[in-house]
Amino acid sequence: MEPIKGLRILYFADGSNSVHDWRFLSKLVESGFDVFAVYYGWWGDTCTVEGTKKFSLGYEKYYQQGNALIKFLGRLVAYMRFKNLLSKIKPDLVHAGWVPTCGFTTALSNFHPFLLMPWGSDILLVPKKSLFNRKITEFTLRKADMITCDAETVKKEIIQLAHSPEEKIVVFPWGIDLSLFKPDISLRVNLRKRLGIEEKKVIIMNRSFKPVYGIEYFLRALPMVWEKVPNIYVLLIGSGPLENKLRKLVDELNLELIVKFVGEVPNAEMPAYLNASDLYVSSSLSDGTSLSLLEAMACGLPVVVTDVPAILEWVADGENGLVVPRQSIEELAEAIVHLLENEDLASEMGNKNLVIAKERADWNKNFQKLVQIYEKLLTKGS
Repeated sequence: MEPIKGLRILYFADGSNSVHDWRFLSKLVESGFDVFAVYYGWWGDTCTVEGTKKFSLGYEKYYQQGNALIKFLGRLVAYMRFKNLLSKIKPDLVHAGWVPTCGFTTALSNFHPFLLMPWGSDILLVPKKSLFNRKITEFTLRKADMITCDAETVKKEIIQLAHSPEEKIVVFPWGIDLSLFKPDISLRVNLRKRLGIEEKKVIIMNRSFKPVYGIEYFLRALPMVWEKVPNIYVLLIGSGPLENKLRKLVDELNLELIVKFVGEVPNAEMPAYLNASDLYVSSSLSDGTSLSLLEAMACGLPVVVTDVPAILEWVADGENGLVVPRQSIEELAEAIVHLLENEDLASEMGNKNLVIAKERADWNKNFQKLVQIYEKLLTKGS
């Protein structure tokens, strides 16, 4: 489908996934759509894409108060502002997610066509926290005209939650920029030299510092790894609400010499850190298709991951990585040591990951599935 000239897409996000939002918005603009980026709240978001019109509903001002009544008022204000934007923008289609905020607000507005895009945890975890969360999730899923998600695991949960017909749900991995994420020896050599880690076995962990990613289990595994592989070095990339807690844990475990808190890294610079590494690790407790995992695979890294169902759609234990049970510190440590000590196996797995990424994780190709969804929705509405 060639984008219809002047087609107005309202992309509605909560403002906390700037890298992922940037991917979608950039591709939408590049493809010729007229794009309006509406955020539920900024939350420090710096996602600005040239060619989009950008708006905020300002919910973060209410959320920061911490009071349930104030938060409810904030939701009401966000809804009224969203309705006002709909009347001004007059979009041809709303593409919205995270489910409990942007998705629910769109569902309440009764706007159609409405494409709902769950991110993963908003389907796999949030509905289990309370009856209220479950009810608004079910309501939102039923109001959506179509739903797109990045993993079969998420699709199955959607069907279970709302009895949504399978033809209403399209699964495709969002993918990554393979022209950016690829093996590059010069990036490896330069960054390792700059960091003074030329002779180290480098492990990279680049998940947000949030409870769902289980980073503390990874840190607690490191003393056992360090004992068996003395020349390890860890690049801990990211930020989040658990940063102070994780820094204290590193101090308590006496890991200051081998763990570097890198902070946030722009997506364009991430390939250098991945290429400088020897092993990617994710100790996540829940996930959709992890783009950080796909980026590591595209750079030819072997991986150690937890047995999260969506991740198992990409990693087969013993084939292109090692899989360990969630929260199992000892097994996580053993798997990391095994790949660090067996370079031939690690290299073989890394090569397999590179092939998988090229075949299944190309964002340029996968984006066309989103365009086809738009086409189907707009044809229905015409």
